[in-house]
Amino acid sequence: MRVAFKTDVGRKRTHNEDSIVVDESMKIFLLADGMGGRQAGEVASNLAVKECYAWLKENYDRTKREKNISNLLVESLLKAHDAVKAKSMTDINLMGMGTTLTEMVINNFGAYICHIGDSRAYILRDEIKQITKDHTTEMYFIKDAIVVKGNPPLQKMRVLTQAVGAQETIVPEVKQVELKPADILLLCSDGLTDMLSDKEIESIVQKYRDNLVVIAESLIQAANDKGGIDNISVILIEY
Repeated sequence: MRVAFKTDVGRKRTHNEDSIVVDESMKIFLLADGMGGRQAGEVASNLAVKECYAWLKENYDRTKREKNISNLLVESLLKAHDAVKAKSMTDINLMGMGTTLTEMVINNFGAYICHIGDSRAYILRDEIKQITKDHTTEMYFIKDAIVVKGNPPLQKMRVLTQAVGAQETIVPEVKQVELKPADILLLCSDGLTDMLSDKEIESIVQKYRDNLVVIAESLIQAANDKGGIDNISVILIEY
């Protein structure tokens, strides 16, 4: 297994509210994109990945069977949710903060993904395929076939319907993907996907497929070249 990862502040933001954790030995990969005023987004994302990672490390050995991994991921995400929610109540500057959180664990059975928000997981084989579904108003309208009159601003369509720590309860999405040799998995924040289409991402991955570090750098460079309006984070894993 090969791994590469990179995070970048982008062209418009003054600080980075994305947080990532990569543990190659345990095959744990976490990515969060914070939201909130001042430094609250940074606090939320950092706390979420730390709390999630600590729970996974502490409890991973208790799950030896394939079916338990998804349960463990849900538990760890809910622990992160409780921690961020509790922290937001300790400081007026942190009120209302929240974060996306995408978790991935890989074992011999494949990849297990659990997430909240609109940070995405993709698999690239012959072509790119999004594994996760965005928890946004846009996807809510699409799923329920709701017709939206006029042309609402993009930022209103991309409002999160679920975020870690930002609401009373959340319902994590869980996915399992069977992997084949040479599959490439990508976790990324919306700083990438708001700037690049899936086909543009696929083109860059295929062009530099033999070098994950170059892929990570090229994806971030391409997003910045198109405006870099948000922080950009990517984690790449070749199975």
